[in-house]
Amino acid sequence: MEWTREKIEALPAAKRETLFDNARAKNTPEGQQIIALMVEHDLLVREGGGLPREHPTIQKIEEIIRSDEGRAGGKKASDEGQPAMAGVDHMLSKALGSRYGNHDTTSWAGTFMADVMADAGYVQTRKKPMPEGCVAKTAAFFERR
Repeated sequence: MEWTREKIEALPAAKRETLFDNARAKNTPEGQQIIALMVEHDLLVREGGGLPREHPTIQKIEEIIRSDEGRAGGKKASDEGQPAMAGVDHMLSKALGSRYGNHDTTSWAGTFMADVMADAGYVQTRKKPMPEGCVAKTAAFFERR
């Protein structure tokens, strides 16, 4: 079957996810075409509204947060009494524009930041509001162990 945007859009979210997973597993030219169509037309949104970890937007978020600058930003924000995400929110917004803030992207960012902070020896103690002007509204606060 020749997959088109319209045919993929007509599938329920769960079947789209299965199609994507199968295309990725096969790693054929046809599979790559399916993946490209789904990414280009933002058809990877899961049933609950979020993007899978394999989505390029989520991969970019992870890359930024795990970068030297991202890790340093999270630690600096925490040491200054702010949520760790306050140190990277502006980086994510600048790099991703309107792609950051929807489809569960702030939640993914928080998950990656929690990993980074735990690896750096910090422990999550509570949630705090983010500073004015941030895309994320609340985020985890971490303290040194």
